[in-house]
Amino acid sequence: MASSRLSLFPALLLLLFLVAPFTVTSKTFPGDTEALNAVKQGVDPASILPGSCLSTWDFAAADPCDAAYGPRFTCGLRCDARDAAGFLRVTELAFDPAGYSGSLSPSVWSLPFLESLDLADNRLASAVPPPPPAGLPPRLRRVSLSRNAFSGEIPGFSDAPAPAPALEELYLDSNLLSGPIPPGLATLPALRRLELQMNNLTGGIPDLGPLQNLAFLDASDNALSGEFPSGKLPASVVQISLRNNRLEGEIPGAAVAALPALQVMDLSHNGLWGAVPGAAFEHPSLEQLTLSYNQLESITRPGDGGLWSRLIALDLGHNRLGGFLPAFLGLMPRLSALSLEDNRFTGMIPAQYAVRVVGAGGAVPFARLILSGNYLFGPVPSPMVGLKEGSAMVSLADNCLFRCPPEFFFCEGGRQKSSTTCRDFNPVIP
Repeated sequence: MASSRLSLFPALLLLLFLVAPFTVTSKTFPGDTEALNAVKQGVDPASILPGSCLSTWDFAAADPCDAAYGPRFTCGLRCDARDAAGFLRVTELAFDPAGYSGSLSPSVWSLPFLESLDLADNRLASAVPPPPPAGLPPRLRRVSLSRNAFSGEIPGFSDAPAPAPALEELYLDSNLLSGPIPPGLATLPALRRLELQMNNLTGGIPDLGPLQNLAFLDASDNALSGEFPSGKLPASVVQISLRNNRLEGEIPGAAVAALPALQVMDLSHNGLWGAVPGAAFEHPSLEQLTLSYNQLESITRPGDGGLWSRLIALDLGHNRLGGFLPAFLGLMPRLSALSLEDNRFTGMIPAQYAVRVVGAGGAVPFARLILSGNYLFGPVPSPMVGLKEGSAMVSLADNCLFRCPPEFFFCEGGRQKSSTTCRDFNPVIP
């Protein structure tokens, strides 16, 4: 019996020798290796230049997750997880900005341990592949496809029966995407940041109210239409930019007040009309408001007179605002940048503005005050007389203001015509 056991020993050694190379060299889960290979196959080989990340991906020569300190798979991957069988699993996939062209293989969604996908700053084209019926990888928290050439509609990232609850950041900006913003995005409960700017998206803003963690939304530079998304944004939003779209209608004060965490809002370059809501000046956290290049016609004075406003920067330039300059804007204690250029304001510059230019009264001084291109008239207030016209601090050009009492002047279309100049006059204007 002992001799028969000894006779089996060489055979067992041979079997271990044959199996050992496989167990040592195949530390990456085979399915992950296949998915990575498919991703590389989707990239145009002509765009994989020497020295780039993908040029080091050689599946015949090395194991993707076990090639540390070698000449293969030197970048683009992280394998920070192991499965129950002991295989290394891909947790991060990132292309270097080397100008890769081609398309994105749908196999990228078959990496179940994937946490981050970053292919930004390349030339990948065609459609963004939709996830399989099972949905996105359940651990996936970040997807960045920014600044490529992807086209077609945004896929249904959350159309699966069990959408990925982990996804927190989705960057699809600076591509050629078209069609509407999918309403299904609202079923990604962990989403905190959504960037869709600089595409060709159309339609209205869908109801994103269920995204109770959403803090940053940027859909600027598209062709989105409809009204301001009143009631369609969660109270968690901190920054929203819908600049350079085709939005119309009024900005409801109640919709602004319903966003208590809002700090930055940019709705410039749209077709909004009506009044600037007083709620924007009474808002508990709003610091930057940009509504330039619209068709706004009036400014609603807040109930507290702006004395408790937290606004730091306000841009209402290039609208249809008329009447006297709102004096309460000069009383907002934190306001340091105010632009009202190219509107239809008339009358004299309020003393409150002049005081803020020099920082009197303990308030934050105006670092930027742009009043050019209106129909203002009368003397320039004395605190402003010593300031250079057209400087970065104050611009009063193209009005009917004067810095010294001319013999005669008249205004034509908001531009002063005078028979004298102030070159040789040193006025003291009260």
